[in-house]
Amino acid sequence: MPPSNITAFCGLGLITTVALLFVYDMLPTDPLKIGRRLKLIMPDRRSQTIVPDRRVMAIMEVYFNKQNIRNIQKITKRYFHSKKDVIYFSDFKTFMKKCDHRTFTLRESPKKTCNVVRTPIKHYRTCAVVGNGGILLHSSCGAEIDAHEFVIRSNLPPVHDYRRDVGSRTDLTIINGKRLTQISDALQSDDSRRLKNALALLGEAPGMILSPSIQLTEHDLLQKMKVIDTAIKDNKMSTITAFPSSSFKDYKGLYLELLGKMSRGTFASTGLNTFALASTFCDKISMYGFYPASSYQDKPVPYHYYDKHGHSESHELFKENELLEQLDDQRVIRLVVGKCKDVRTIQSALEGVWSRLQKLGKLVI
Repeated sequence: MPPSNITAFCGLGLITTVALLFVYDMLPTDPLKIGRRLKLIMPDRRSQTIVPDRRVMAIMEVYFNKQNIRNIQKITKRYFHSKKDVIYFSDFKTFMKKCDHRTFTLRESPKKTCNVVRTPIKHYRTCAVVGNGGILLHSSCGAEIDAHEFVIRSNLPPVHDYRRDVGSRTDLTIINGKRLTQISDALQSDDSRRLKNALALLGEAPGMILSPSIQLTEHDLLQKMKVIDTAIKDNKMSTITAFPSSSFKDYKGLYLELLGKMSRGTFASTGLNTFALASTFCDKISMYGFYPASSYQDKPVPYHYYDKHGHSESHELFKENELLEQLDDQRVIRLVVGKCKDVRTIQSALEGVWSRLQKLGKLVI
């Protein structure tokens, strides 16, 4: 290799190294593991200056491991699929009439998949799966969460008053049976405050998809969902109601596969179910608000970011967290714990580095 080419190669290598160290220094602080520090901070797509999308995707390639993601998807897709787990509620009658809910096949042609219902879910490149953990308080992760293409939450939590930490967008929220009952009861309550609060939560994110994690074949559960759907229509909200063909609890085998000997065989939390579902239609997933302990860096952490609910023992949360940490180490997901840097600050830093690389690259060459 000619000396001039060697100089150019070494010069560009040095520049790239310095640039990466600069970006590394700007990334989120206080990680659980040093290996998790090098993680992408997505740009706020609503800001006036936006990093070109292809550059953002190129940066994401540095973190996520495509092969490991595909390996996990091979498992999750055996259980979850948006076409059968998030179906338009308006298709419910058609589904019950023409499809077998146990097998998701046509009644008249048992070997054919139920193809007479629709899903509002598409395919997305980047998704934020946001739990309700108190670890989100004072995290300043809101802008980073909102910068993802699709934002998924669990159990319809309040968002507006906490938007600096949890973001303001919700594209899909999965609710469990308990939450379905709470919302339905509130909408039929004589207590005007409860009614107002329930309507506010349903209308907080325009265009949001609301879907339970339980099967609606039981009359009582179906009626509760109808109450919610009617309230949305009567109040002219753009919220979309949906339903699953099977209860997520029926997918217990998935967690035996993922957790192995760590699992006691109990059903997964709504949050972990939401991740498994998201993995079937999202290329790259960042997860926020998933932290089971009651303290972090010698500071107390509430169970939820929005109330004083005590820590739950109904799920294997510590075992689930071990799984998420494992997936993070394998770069299948990006598990965010602790504070987030301001997205615009990181964005500005990335643009500055890119500009310097371009200028210095020209000088070296």
